[in-house]
Amino acid sequence: MKNIQAIVFDAYGTLFNINSLDERLAHYFGDQAEEISATWRRKQLEYTWLRALMQRYVPFSQVTQDALAYACQLAKVNLTDEICTDLLQRYEILKAYPEVPSVLQQLSQSYRLAILSNADPTFLEQAVQHNQLGNYLETILSADTLQTFKTMPQVYQLAVDALQLPPEQIAFVTSNPWDVAGAKSFGLTTVWINRGTIPEQLGFMADYEVSKFEGLVAVIGA
Repeated sequence: MKNIQAIVFDAYGTLFNINSLDERLAHYFGDQAEEISATWRRKQLEYTWLRALMQRYVPFSQVTQDALAYACQLAKVNLTDEICTDLLQRYEILKAYPEVPSVLQQLSQSYRLAILSNADPTFLEQAVQHNQLGNYLETILSADTLQTFKTMPQVYQLAVDALQLPPEQIAFVTSNPWDVAGAKSFGLTTVWINRGTIPEQLGFMADYEVSKFEGLVAVIGA
């Protein structure tokens, strides 16, 4: 890690806890909330990959809405316009994991920090503001500017171009195994926050692995 100059973070599932929506899903869907939540996230990811391959881009917010509609249809529950609007708006105020602010504060003393995400710029900016993380970040990068999604290599190139650093001097941090594979394939130094999953079998393994976000301080150093 001695050559690392900047750290770039994925957003959802890495900095921001998607499970913080569970209470609202339970409010609307009761016992079916867990099933709907799992399907929603799975289809959200699948739709980004499929749209990138098809070259049929729509913003992440639309992908998220389409995935929610699929999840509700599969569960045979009624998704009203009011419920849909409420859940999508809550993406802008997702809670950061409790340890995130203090770890970013420590790392920002020694490294340039940024976010690189598939999400709409508005989603990201609102979530950063809501969690008061803006002072620690140099820039917020969205795949929306390229009209495609991870794991297309040009999305990771956004970090190289914005920070004006070679890939090997950028540490990319994500909790998503597929994102590890994409970033490692591109050439970034990868740190996987493994919150209980397994690596993708794509031939590109994380350079470093930690079980908790605060483990970054020990691995990368502050």
